[in-house]
Amino acid sequence: MKYLFFFLLTSLAAPVFAQDQEFGWLIGTWQQENKKSFEEWKYESGVLRAVGYTVDDKGARTVTEEIKLIKEGNDFFYVPDIAGPQGEIRFKIISFDAHSFVAFNPKHDFPQKIIYKRKDDSHLEASLQKGTHRVNFFFTKLK
Repeated sequence: MKYLFFFLLTSLAAPVFAQDQEFGWLIGTWQQENKKSFEEWKYESGVLRAVGYTVDDKGARTVTEEIKLIKEGNDFFYVPDIAGPQGEIRFKIISFDAHSFVAFNPKHDFPQKIIYKRKDDSHLEASLQKGTHRVNFFFTKLK
């Protein structure tokens, strides 16, 4: 019985451990350079999640998107839900290493490719791309 419990416990923890091992470098609060826009990454309910938000001059937060980074089978997915009625969009992570990942969805209008790249412990670049059109966002880690 205790072996069954241990097996179930380690089986349920495996996706969280894999996310932490592969993408734990995202955890923290990142501020877009020269803007009052933020991404706050943390684990919630066994899933790596982020909330993107802006802060106005009075300190009020407006959520602009929610993001999940999930594992299904052997594949990872970057799943943003931009504020508005369109709902979640799934991007399959097609490559990753200890400092970056590339997520791709060829059926989406823009972006089709999302790239996150940690420059060092305090700096992150995120890029949205379709063909040669690219929009870059530069972030500094606050905590």
